[in-house]
Amino acid sequence: MSDRDERAEYEKGPRIAGARFFHIDDISSRGSAVNPKDLPHMMPSASLFAAAMDAMNVSSGDHVIIYGTEGCMATSRAYYTFKAMGHPEGLVHLMQGSLKEWQERGGKVDTDPVKAIKAADLDVGGETKYDTARRASNIYAMEEVLEAATADDSDTIIIDARSAARFNAEAPEPRPGLRMGHIPGSLNVPFNDLLESGNVTKFKPVDELRTVFNNYGVDVDTDKKIVCSCGSGVTACVLANALEVCGRDPSQTYVYDGSWAEWGGEEDTPIA
Repeated sequence: MSDRDERAEYEKGPRIAGARFFHIDDISSRGSAVNPKDLPHMMPSASLFAAAMDAMNVSSGDHVIIYGTEGCMATSRAYYTFKAMGHPEGLVHLMQGSLKEWQERGGKVDTDPVKAIKAADLDVGGETKYDTARRASNIYAMEEVLEAATADDSDTIIIDARSAARFNAEAPEPRPGLRMGHIPGSLNVPFNDLLESGNVTKFKPVDELRTVFNNYGVDVDTDKKIVCSCGSGVTACVLANALEVCGRDPSQTYVYDGSWAEWGGEEDTPIA
């Protein structure tokens, strides 16, 4: 996602006191058996997620607060992952603001060097104490998106978090080999429009969020399912979380995990 070494930054500190390190690329489905298209940061298996939680000493009854450093684009994805993987309702939260803002307000930090867990070191498939992990919920596969996009009277709205230039095939995709354009019938809601100016770790106020969605043709309160897409499944979670902030029932909102990295990489998926 960037040239930064987030693991090294965490291990060196500062970090919020007692914080664990969760990397969306590391705790993800990788390898030909579970990710044959080699797509980035796909949802982990239940066994991998449970093993990671055990290694972090996180139980199903713990309140989990997700935060990131200034400019971190992955916090919404991490938050959505915890919910999708079965961490109990009401026990996972997304902090508004960055580590820098936490420090500026006098929040306690740790600076002693530590070692962060790595998926490669986990005993995946063994017995775990973490007992609510499941196959990721509210996730759409490409076949489900294809059905929704080509149905004559679909009960699903697809929204795309990419920039307008990428959505409209006016700018190239950052990943080589991907076609340009968008899923037919999808609506464009650039994710940055939902965030405070210059701060990707904080949403705009609810009334402004609703106005943004409305301006792009999205009815937050629709009875239809809403599927969120983007370049690789990360900023799609910004859309999904913003819809929840607006009061939408999160059980009726989904994320297309493969997003444009998958759709645009296929030879025969329809493109508008």
